Amino acid sequence: MAGVGKRVAQVAGAAGVAAAAAGAAGLGVRHSRRPRLPEDVPLLECRPTRTLTAAASDGTVLHVEIDEPTEPAEGAPTLVLAHGFCLDASGWCFQRHALVAEGYRVVTYDQRGHGQSGIGERDRSTIDQLGRDLRTVIDAAAPEGPLVLVGHSMGGMTIMSLAGHYPDLVRSRVRGVALVSTSAGGTGLVRLGLGKVLDLAVVRLGPGVLTNLARRAEVWTGMRRVGGSLEMGAVQRYGFGGTVDQALLRRVSDVIFSTPLETIGELLPQLDEVDIHANLPGLVGVPVVVVVGSKDELTPPQHSASLVESLPDAEHIVVAGAGHLLPLERPDLVTDAVLALVRRRRDEDAEDVAAAATGSAGGRRGRRRCTRRTKGAATGGAA
Repeated sequence: MAGVGKRVAQVAGAAGVAAAAAGAAGLGVRHSRRPRLPEDVPLLECRPTRTLTAAASDGTVLHVEIDEPTEPAEGAPTLVLAHGFCLDASGWCFQRHALVAEGYRVVTYDQRGHGQSGIGERDRSTIDQLGRDLRTVIDAAAPEGPLVLVGHSMGGMTIMSLAGHYPDLVRSRVRGVALVSTSAGGTGLVRLGLGKVLDLAVVRLGPGVLTNLARRAEVWTGMRRVGGSLEMGAVQRYGFGGTVDQALLRRVSDVIFSTPLETIGELLPQLDEVDIHANLPGLVGVPVVVVVGSKDELTPPQHSASLVESLPDAEHIVVAGAGHLLPLERPDLVTDAVLALVRRRRDEDAEDVAAAATGSAGGRRGRRRCTRRTKGAATGGAA
């Protein structure tokens, strides 16, 4: 029994770390408090207005959910949300409710190998393919009109991949990008807290172990039954900066550890080896906000700083005391950051129109937006 528990703990640590796919600290600081989750929102439950399926470039079927507002905001962009590794579209539940209530149309989807989407061939389990998948989702659910793209963790990498493949789409339609707890990679992202050598060994050997375990579903089910508390402990440790509600922790743990083992095994090395800095020029000129928790232990702080340095139009917000799963730990702040991004672009467009009408040299063009230092008063709560 002790051996089973040990194996569960090892798998829990690996999955929790991989679920990060990025993070960091930076210049702006907002202090976190013990999360107060919206009381009127069912726990990780969303009832989309409609769903559809979209076939990716390799034929993999992607599950897409669309939330339509009752009273659409005039001229509002469609918001497309991409989730992180070992999560699914339900991870955006709080943002979906809040953004639709503000009059925005919201599109979410399950990344390949996650939730209700198909897994696809092993050689297509790449960040490169995820960017192409996002284009498929956009073409199917939001084929025209302005867009704002929001990505958490691996979802942020997905947006960067899209920018590299389809810069014309970004220039013509994307009005803003929110990158939440993510990274462009470059120095090895996966960190298990075991030291450099052991971390590397898990990344290299883990996929084979997980793939073999996937062929023995009854063994994995038994391990999960025995190691349920270990799962929750790993998610609390690696996913959140402060102590979170047990019901939320249990629900998130179930989503993470329900991810197919093939998906975890195939994507884990990808997340560790990815380097998509070369794609960042595709986002230059687009308003960007980078949001991250100061206690995100799954990726090093310099990754976030590197993103901001490469994107002159980026605003950097660091949430003191928060961990990797920011959309769930601080749903209010993530929603506010997205709404501020949308309004920022709207205001800048209005300035450009006014400048053009008066023939002045004002407006947004030619201005470089500096990183803003954002500080808030500490409010206590869990450390």
